[in-house]
Amino acid sequence: MENSIIKKQIIKFQLYGFLKNLKFFEPFLWVYFLSTGINYVQIGLLIAVKEIVIYVFEVPSGVFADRYGKKTELVICFIFYILSFIIFFFGRDFYVFMAAMLLFGLGEAFRSGTHKAMIMSYLDKNNVKESKSKIYGRTRSFSLIGSTVSSLIAIVFIFIFPSLSWLFLIAIIPYILDLLLILSYPNYLNERVDDTFSFKGFMIQNYKSIKYVFKDRKVLKLLIGSSSYNAGFKSIKDYIQPIILSVSLGVLIFSDLSLEENTTIYIGVIYSLLYIISAFASLNAYRFSNKYSIDKVMGIMWLLSGLSLIVLSIFISNIIVISIVFILIYVFLNIRKPLMIEKIGDATKDNKRASVLSIESQFTSLIIAFFAPMLGLIADLYSISLMLSIFGGLMIFIFMLRIFTTESEEILKSS
Repeated sequence: MENSIIKKQIIKFQLYGFLKNLKFFEPFLWVYFLSTGINYVQIGLLIAVKEIVIYVFEVPSGVFADRYGKKTELVICFIFYILSFIIFFFGRDFYVFMAAMLLFGLGEAFRSGTHKAMIMSYLDKNNVKESKSKIYGRTRSFSLIGSTVSSLIAIVFIFIFPSLSWLFLIAIIPYILDLLLILSYPNYLNERVDDTFSFKGFMIQNYKSIKYVFKDRKVLKLLIGSSSYNAGFKSIKDYIQPIILSVSLGVLIFSDLSLEENTTIYIGVIYSLLYIISAFASLNAYRFSNKYSIDKVMGIMWLLSGLSLIVLSIFISNIIVISIVFILIYVFLNIRKPLMIEKIGDATKDNKRASVLSIESQFTSLIIAFFAPMLGLIADLYSISLMLSIFGGLMIFIFMLRIFTTESEEILKSS
């Protein structure tokens, strides 16, 4: 009986990820922004605004989850998401989009880290023997399957509805379902420590959480490594949309359809391939920890990602190369992330996990807020190709820096 209850809850975790990723607008977000007349710099600023909001609220949201309830916080986060989708649906200019991004950023800040902490807490409380990377990788694979389904269904919706903005409105349905699913989680996963809210106590816990991370060198090193790679991925991944848009100008596979309709199909199909292959990578990521050192896997992902971006910058007009490179980048991330979450979870105290994982997301947001407008400026003034080659070179540099610092530490230890 107990095993069936555990399996049922793990299925709920997986279903949460599936529903959360039914963001039908996501593969077409940049195409939608560009269609409204805003440029790459403005898009970069929108991304920066979202990441700054995440940066400011990330640690407080993690502390809120640890002190006042994880379920409570996730319900709040989905309310923010739904409000942002409504504004995106009605919005048509940069400043309205900025308001929507502010709410979306709040949703991201309140969500990130909290659900992962709930999964790890559930596994610990129920003495589940399987590795955290295996369970989390399986849960993440369902999220990516959700993204696959979302990308394919979105193609149909675009042909049915009069504009891309309708994708935001339709995305509200799975988010309401996810909110109801969270309410069905066991109450003990809420892990509420304080019954009444105290601003002074809340700020003290914020300070203690940040102090804990910076005092524990191992945790800090893990967070910097994880957040910097995630920031690189998030900063670059959405450029697939304008790249495909530019390539599709000269390639019409479906001659009976318009340019816009061809572009819709290209983006939807490529994103669905990205996600389903990534789901397979995430599902099997734990196998790498059985065969190789996780630190070596972490390092080699920097090199492979950097080389992939440089290859893309050279063959940016080839739809086959575009597809292969972006699939590889997603595979690298989804092998790396479950392994990284396990390392961070094992290195962190149970009552600090939501806060620590929130700080990891905060570091990510800070890096993105710095890089996103800069990348948009390079793309606007020069070309997306130059931007990709610069970013790829930076990733290779970080890989070499990791090798140098690791060797230096080993020399110091042996001396």
